[in-house]
Amino acid sequence: MTDGGVPTTSEGRFRIATRLIEKLTGEGVSPEDIFIDLLVMPISTDTKYGIVVLETLEKLSVSFPKVNTICGLSNISYGLPSRRLINQIFMVAAMMKGLTAVILDPLDKRIMANLITTNALLGKDEYCADYLAAFRLGKLDLKGGDG
Repeated sequence: MTDGGVPTTSEGRFRIATRLIEKLTGEGVSPEDIFIDLLVMPISTDTKYGIVVLETLEKLSVSFPKVNTICGLSNISYGLPSRRLINQIFMVAAMMKGLTAVILDPLDKRIMANLITTNALLGKDEYCADYLAAFRLGKLDLKGGDG
């Protein structure tokens, strides 16, 4: 964001992030040490806000693959019923577009299971070790049974 506020387009957000990343790396900060907060806005106030974040994530992950991205997950669902469902689905979609860190409710068993599973699907869990460990601990059995 700038003094003018949070841009409502992915182009505006990407432009600001690019300037920030270039300034930081120009000052010697390693790209791996940079975390860009996507400033998620609630879809209850404008239904395009989710898409704007996903588009921005994709542009950042392609242009700056070593830079990290983070978001406060519950902001997306503010003011809506069944917030956990929205948060869970949005997190998976965001991870598919390149989200590398997330502020979430660690007591939400389903979101934690989704996080572990998505990491396995994205190749971020070598030999699915974390997924298998979570399964053995019963952290993936959310409805009873194996399927």
